[in-house]
Amino acid sequence: MTLRLSLAKNDPLQTTFSCPEHAIHYTSDTVTRNRPFCGSKATTTVRKNVVGQSLHVGIIDWPANPNDRPAVMVGSRRIEMTKTGLYTSSPEKFQGVRGEWYEWQIHECRAQLVPLKVARSQTCIATFVTTFTQALFRRKESAALLIPPEAVHILDDIVVTFIYFENRWREREQARSRSWDPGYSAGAAL
Repeated sequence: MTLRLSLAKNDPLQTTFSCPEHAIHYTSDTVTRNRPFCGSKATTTVRKNVVGQSLHVGIIDWPANPNDRPAVMVGSRRIEMTKTGLYTSSPEKFQGVRGEWYEWQIHECRAQLVPLKVARSQTCIATFVTTFTQALFRRKESAALLIPPEAVHILDDIVVTFIYFENRWREREQARSRSWDPGYSAGAAL
């Protein structure tokens, strides 16, 4: 049965990933520090709650310069996220805890994690889904990370690299949409 990690908020930098059926509970918390003349730098800390105990899972250090690569750590391992494409939906690959290679991709506007050394016909091992429901005067959005049972052994890797990849993709999409908006640059000059 597929593991569904529901996000409390559709903001991977500041949310709770939970699956009550399996007593799995991750939290991501991002702290931003403004540095004079350097811009702001942020750190995302990921923790896992196991039997009432909070365990450190990973850290993402977001640099002040958006052109610099963030540092991604899962446990004590540094994860090198390697961009494998040229465009805003560019896939990024990384090596998992057991030495296997995986790649985060955007397919139909959703993040998906696929194994690299396997036949391309194999299904994704993690997929990010969002759903919208309309109720009277409110629109409710829910988000979840779906993970099949065969990928649970790399759950920490999946959660931390998902936070990194999804945030980078959202930032690139926002920058791209601003570059096409003539009112954005004109308004910025006012």
